[in-house]
Amino acid sequence: MQKTKLLTKYLSINTTKTSQNWRNQINHTHLLSQISSILQQRHNWPSILQTLNLKSKLTPSLFLQILNATQIPPQITLHFFKWAIKNTSFQPDILVQCRMTHLLIGSGLVNPSKPILDSLLQNNPPAQIAQSLIQNQNFSTSESLSVFDCVLDWYCEKGLCVQALEFFYFVRNLDGYEVFSVRSCRNLLNVLCEKDEVKLCLCFYGGMIRNGVLIDRFMLRVIAKVFSRQGKVDAMIRLIDIGVNDPLIYDLVIDCCCEMGKFEVALQLFDEMSKRKLSPGFNTFASALNGACRYQNDEMTEFAMESMAEKGYVSKPLTNHDSIIQKLCDMRKSYAASMLFKKACDAQKSLENKTYGCMIRALSMETRVKEAIEIHHIIEQRTVKVNPVFYNEFINILCNENASKEVDNLLKDLISKGYKPGSTALSKYITSQCKKHRWKEAEELAELALQESIFLESSCCGLLIKRYCNRGQIDLAINLHDRIEDKDYSMDSTTYNALITGLLKAMRVKEAERIFDCMRIKNLLTSESFVIMINGFCRENELKKAMKLHDEMLERGLKPSPKIYNRLICNFK
Repeated sequence: MQKTKLLTKYLSINTTKTSQNWRNQINHTHLLSQISSILQQRHNWPSILQTLNLKSKLTPSLFLQILNATQIPPQITLHFFKWAIKNTSFQPDILVQCRMTHLLIGSGLVNPSKPILDSLLQNNPPAQIAQSLIQNQNFSTSESLSVFDCVLDWYCEKGLCVQALEFFYFVRNLDGYEVFSVRSCRNLLNVLCEKDEVKLCLCFYGGMIRNGVLIDRFMLRVIAKVFSRQGKVDAMIRLIDIGVNDPLIYDLVIDCCCEMGKFEVALQLFDEMSKRKLSPGFNTFASALNGACRYQNDEMTEFAMESMAEKGYVSKPLTNHDSIIQKLCDMRKSYAASMLFKKACDAQKSLENKTYGCMIRALSMETRVKEAIEIHHIIEQRTVKVNPVFYNEFINILCNENASKEVDNLLKDLISKGYKPGSTALSKYITSQCKKHRWKEAEELAELALQESIFLESSCCGLLIKRYCNRGQIDLAINLHDRIEDKDYSMDSTTYNALITGLLKAMRVKEAERIFDCMRIKNLLTSESFVIMINGFCRENELKKAMKLHDEMLERGLKPSPKIYNRLICNFK
């Protein structure tokens, strides 16, 4: 009897569930049919859809079924997608975003697809995106395949090389189709090179060759650039030996050879270019001249200058020094520029003010500090007025030098004339002075910097404040602190504690309270801070204030070690 009742109850529940599922399926099918019909036949579909009360009914699964069931134009699909997000609780999942991206890009609506593509790629890993794009799609058409290019381009634009490669390798063998264009592969190769991802770049290049991707001359230029950065002259020459007839690749190889002092190889390459009827450009000869001047190779220097004159790049004899020196400086060929500048000076040629500026900037950018300082002295001796912008690199590179009297004097002179180094660079230099116990020089330079409204980093100022406090120079310490405070800078707790200690020793309790309040506002109070202030108040017989701080210290959970605490509470006895 009991078994019969249980069986009847089970069958009843099961029948109810089946009936409920059946009704839900009917309602779902009916809703799908309604929405599809409205989207296909009505121009005023948004107002009609409002009457269906879709607030919680429009799921990602239903949305995809609607797209599969209708043949509405992509513009209306996009309008429906935006309407659903705005007017219902619809949250598109990765499959919906992939489907929308594929539909819009495949229809040529690349710009309207960008917000969806951005959301898709920012919030999902490459492998999952690739799987979702591949799922239930037909990639035999160029319209469909362009989706993959857009995804790869997006990663490249953001500089996300690793993600781009992961996406590429996941979908590269899709059903035998070439899923990426040569253009997008070239784009990725170029980004890898720009990011200096040498190993990844070469691996990707090898992968393209193995997968039969057409390697064009633009890709070979990128690979030649990679080899150039590695100093692999032989590998670059092999590119030429396979029949690459590209003057830009020759330029890279010759530049690399001259940078390394391999002038015999460079001259052979010039001969080869002549045989292949390739005309070297100004850049190629500039590389040869720069290398020759760097290694003091007279034969190569003469060859480069003679060749440039033959090609009409310079006059013979050289009359306009300014234009070629400035051009070489812009190309960062500072050795060649220095040689021509020195010749012009020796011949007492009149040079433009801009030429002096270009020289000091180029030498600074190449960290040729000694030579840059010499140019600066020439500028000073000849009272040449140089645009301050040319001095930015110079004054910052001086800050990277080892602290010395010469560099100190140069920095003080330049800052007093209105030239401003970067805050980080100058702070680093002053900090190095402090660590070498060159306190007087550090203090003078810091004072000058603050007078000229050059902000110094708080760590740098902290060293000086501690120094002042240790020497009892409280006025200097508090003055430096207040100037930092005006700039809304903040120091570390140890510096503040040193300052409070110094103020209390000088019996300047009110100012110590002010600094302590600053620490409270900046949330920099430590157990040591409270101990210092409580001891200070007790010495001044301000026991109420001391007890109040004691209670605050305990409330904040900053109780010191038992030994220090026992000594502290002795003040209240």
